[in-house]
Amino acid sequence: MAPAESIIAIDSLEVLGVRVDRVDPMQAMKVIASLLDSPGCKQVVTLNPEYVIRAGNEPGLMRLINGSELIVPDGMGIVWASRLLGKPLKGRVTGTGLLPEIARLCAARDAGLFLLGGQPGVAEMTSARLRRDIPGLKIAGISSSDPGVADETTIEEINKSGAQVLAVAYGCPKQDYWIGQNRAKLSSVRVAIGVGGAFDFISGQVPRAPRFFRRAGLEWLFRLWLEPSRARRMAVLPGFGIKVLASRWK
Repeated sequence: MAPAESIIAIDSLEVLGVRVDRVDPMQAMKVIASLLDSPGCKQVVTLNPEYVIRAGNEPGLMRLINGSELIVPDGMGIVWASRLLGKPLKGRVTGTGLLPEIARLCAARDAGLFLLGGQPGVAEMTSARLRRDIPGLKIAGISSSDPGVADETTIEEINKSGAQVLAVAYGCPKQDYWIGQNRAKLSSVRVAIGVGGAFDFISGQVPRAPRFFRRAGLEWLFRLWLEPSRARRMAVLPGFGIKVLASRWK
């Protein structure tokens, strides 16, 4: 599929061979709105350093990400990398921040939103919160099925729902592989986005970092305090930074 530039003209940069689009939240929503107006299922990736490191070892993931229609800088490490490369991004564009805005767009367009993934019951709570906050929002369907377990059944359920937007919360990179492998089968979906832990945050199951932490780019530190098990995932950051610096020197 063509990159987002073919829908709305936006700039991009590469971080260790992985494309990231130079968008702020408002620009990202403009692109997503334009994707809704074009045929076929388009993929939106919320990029973080873990994706970039894995993509360096998994050519299929590299192709999948770079072939997506929109790639937003979700992780603060991506923003830091852009600064190291001398091509600074404006800031993060998170899946958690985008999902409510996408839901508002769906309500305005009378488009159905399907929530896929998350722990049992969490998508339902997310749906209730979004519908409470956004009058007129139509949740076309909800499923907590695991990726690869009931794909055909899940795809049939999504297609029957008539949803035009699909939010997938399987985590990195399962959600992106699932969208990439199945989007040709999604007949009504126009935009599919991997949203990571957005359901947990929106439903209130996991508290978001205070605004100060988010503005300072330290939300990762707050999450590490809440979930010490994330230390293993964050261990990639020093090596990621070294590789970014080395790529600039080259």
